Amino acid sequence: MHPSFKQMMNEVVQYGSCCECGSCVLVCPHNVIDYIDGKPKQVAKATAAHDFCGISEGIGCDVCAQVCPRLGGREHQLTDSVFGEAPDAYRGAFGVYRRIVAARCTDPEVLARCEDGGVVTGLLAWARRNDVIDGAVVSTIDPSAPCAPVPRAVTTVDEIIASASSWYTYCANNLALAEAEKLDLNRVAFVGVPCQITPVRKMQTADPGYLVNGRKKEKHIERQTKFLKGFGARVALNIGLLCSEVFTFDGLMRDVIERDMGIPLTEIKKFNVKGKVLIYKTDGELIEMNLKQAQEYARPECHHCGDFSAELADISCGGVGAMDWTIVILRTPFGEEVFDRATADGVFEVRPMDEFETSMKVLLRLTRKQRQRVPVPPGRADTFVRPLGFPNPH
Repeated sequence: MHPSFKQMMNEVVQYGSCCECGSCVLVCPHNVIDYIDGKPKQVAKATAAHDFCGISEGIGCDVCAQVCPRLGGREHQLTDSVFGEAPDAYRGAFGVYRRIVAARCTDPEVLARCEDGGVVTGLLAWARRNDVIDGAVVSTIDPSAPCAPVPRAVTTVDEIIASASSWYTYCANNLALAEAEKLDLNRVAFVGVPCQITPVRKMQTADPGYLVNGRKKEKHIERQTKFLKGFGARVALNIGLLCSEVFTFDGLMRDVIERDMGIPLTEIKKFNVKGKVLIYKTDGELIEMNLKQAQEYARPECHHCGDFSAELADISCGGVGAMDWTIVILRTPFGEEVFDRATADGVFEVRPMDEFETSMKVLLRLTRKQRQRVPVPPGRADTFVRPLGFPNPH
């Protein structure tokens, strides 16, 4: 009943649905796979097939496959294991939630860096100042490569604020949980797009009992259990970013923006997407780009994702349908508590969603569109089930 390494390498990587989150590489207890060119690759035995793992086919393991967001239960199938019965929460078209509001950070330094309302950065900074977390996993800019985000574990408020902004190209944030372990961080806020939140939740909810199969020494079971559960156990708060797709760095940034449009990447301050691509330059100039042109460079792997609103997060955030405000979906009691405490301290200005009707319409439309677009993997038509009301596409 548990997916295997062989399935992961064939039904996900070879099939083309691997989202490149790197979670399988992160949790591999036996150094069988490495993260190479954005994908997991079998490196334990050069002469073996790409889908061969001697541990999996010997004493048994497959820890990697348990956290893959494209295998096993998809987001809507993990709702009960993440949220429980949640009698005081709603179960809407965009997942379980307690409240949904629009918010904007009151810190001018945060607003100057962010795309929309700065809620994620403002919340992380407040949580670190108040010792709610001891660090955060975020994406930051590589000093040697302008506009190229890299995953990192940060521990100071200054580092958190410096990490503000989204660059709309993929960054494997899950890999930075290894850095969080090295720093001995035990109350981490993890920030990621939906396909990165899902593997963290799988780590947190996975039952390691399947590892006991009568063929292993106790030390093997302990090691495999540690890798399956340990990284997720460090995450205290999951903050999901609304996401329909991201773009390839070489295609959009280097080929179109830098080469064709003649905008040096070193002169770009931040990006945003609001029905069009907004490019903010360091000199204050705003340049607009047609979104359809940018979508020609969307990663094909993104089209295998059916989760627009990070349905398994504690808090989901995005600027959908709104300028200068963040739409905030509060999903768990802890997520709601942290947000409300920060709001009470004056960190956010908050408005009700009846003032943002367009945002609600766009949120619902993109949620439905994304669930319906996911192709059914070969041979899995009988088991690949969408939520009620979201039929398979024709």
